[in-house]
Amino acid sequence: MARGKSQRKAAAFPASDEEILSTVSTIDSSELSLAIEVDEVCSEMADLDNYLDALYEKRLSVREAGLNGLCKTLATGVHNDFATSKGETLLHQCVSILKRGSASETGLAARVLGLLVITAGEGKVASMVYSESSAHLSRIAKQSSNVTSRVWALKSLSIMTFIVGGDEDTDSTLTVLWQVGSYDKVSHAHEASGITEPNYEVRVAALTSWAFLLTTATADQIDLFCLEGFPALLHLLEMEDRSVRLAAGEGVVSIVEWAKRNASHPDDNSVNMFTGYEDVINQMKSLSIEAGGRGTSKKELGNQRSFFYDALAYMQDGVAPDVIVKLSNCDCLNVNSWTRTIQINMFRGFLGGGLQTHLLGNPFLYDVFDFKPKQSRKQVLSTKEKRMYLSPNSVANKARTQELNKRRANARVGNYGHFSVGMGDD
Repeated sequence: MARGKSQRKAAAFPASDEEILSTVSTIDSSELSLAIEVDEVCSEMADLDNYLDALYEKRLSVREAGLNGLCKTLATGVHNDFATSKGETLLHQCVSILKRGSASETGLAARVLGLLVITAGEGKVASMVYSESSAHLSRIAKQSSNVTSRVWALKSLSIMTFIVGGDEDTDSTLTVLWQVGSYDKVSHAHEASGITEPNYEVRVAALTSWAFLLTTATADQIDLFCLEGFPALLHLLEMEDRSVRLAAGEGVVSIVEWAKRNASHPDDNSVNMFTGYEDVINQMKSLSIEAGGRGTSKKELGNQRSFFYDALAYMQDGVAPDVIVKLSNCDCLNVNSWTRTIQINMFRGFLGGGLQTHLLGNPFLYDVFDFKPKQSRKQVLSTKEKRMYLSPNSVANKARTQELNKRRANARVGNYGHFSVGMGDD
C-alpha cells in the first residue's frame, strides 16, 4: 500500500526515541491483529483482480496461471464482494474459455464457475452463471476427450443445479449425469445421446454428482429412475473399479433415504417394489464382506466394506450415519443422515482444504447444512469497511505505522547498546 505524504516525511525524519517508545506503549494487540487481517484481505483482493486480468492475455500459460490462482483463492476464502462486483466479468471470460479454450483450460474454467456459484450462493450471480454456462458444461461433460475437463464440468454442473436449478433444470442435469455415469457401450444408447465413453474417473464424477443432486430430487424424478434404473446400478456395483462401486452405492442409499423420508410410515420402504432392487441389496451385502485378493489395496478394500456395511445398516435397520466435521474454535458440524453426508462429501471434493473456511464463513453453506458456527471467520471487507479500515487515518493503518515505529526504536536501542559497549572497551 502506498504511504501518504505525512508517512513518507516521518520515515525520512524519525521521531526521537522517547517519542517512539511512548507511542508504542499505546498499541492495542487487537488493532495489530486487525492490521494483519486487513493486509491479508487486501492481498487476496489484489490477487483476484490480477488473476482475472490474466484471463485476457493471449499466452496460454498466463491464462492457466490466472485460472489456477482463481481456483485456489476462491476455494480457500469466502470472497462475496468479488463474486458480486466481478462475477459477471469472470463468467464471460470463463464461458469464452469453455467455448474456444484449450483442453487444459476448460477444466479449470469449469471449476472456477462452480466456486463462483458456491461463493455467491442463491441469487442473481449464480442464476446468471447457470443460465450462460450450463449448456457448455453439459457438452464438455458428455463429449470432451480430456478427463479433467469432463470431471470438473460434471461436478460444476451438479453444484450449479443444486443451488439455483428448478425442476426442469434438475431433470436435465440428472439425465446428463446418469447417461455418463451408467454408460454402457453394448446398449448403444450413447449413440443417441452423444456420450463419449468415460473412463473410471469420469464415471465416478458423474455418479457421485448424480447421487448428490438426487438429495434434492422430486417424487416424480425418483419414481422415473426407479422404474428402470436398478438393473443398471447392479451392473455398476459389479464393476472392477472400487470407486465406481462406492459411487453407485451412494446413489442407491440416496434413493432409499429419500423414500424413507417421504414415506407415510417410518418402516415403509417403497423402493422394494421396483425390479432389480433385491439384486442390488444382495450385491451390496457381498461387497460389505468381500475378501481381498492378491495385490488388493487394504485401504481401498476397508473403505468399501465400511461404506456398504453402514449403507446396509441404514437401508435395512434404519441406523443413520453419525459424522462429526471438526472446525476451528472448538466448533463442529454434526452430520447425521446420508443426505447430509453425501452433500458434505461433494462440497469437500469441490473446495478441498477450503471446506472449513467456507463452513465457517459462507452464509450459503449455513443454509444448506442448517448450521451456524459459534464464531465465524473474518469476512472479506465491504467497500464501506475498506474505507473505514484502509484509509490513512484508520485504526488499522495507525496500528501498522506504530508497529513499524516500534521496530525502528528497538533497532536504534540495540545499535546504541552495541556502540556503547565498544566505546567502553576502547
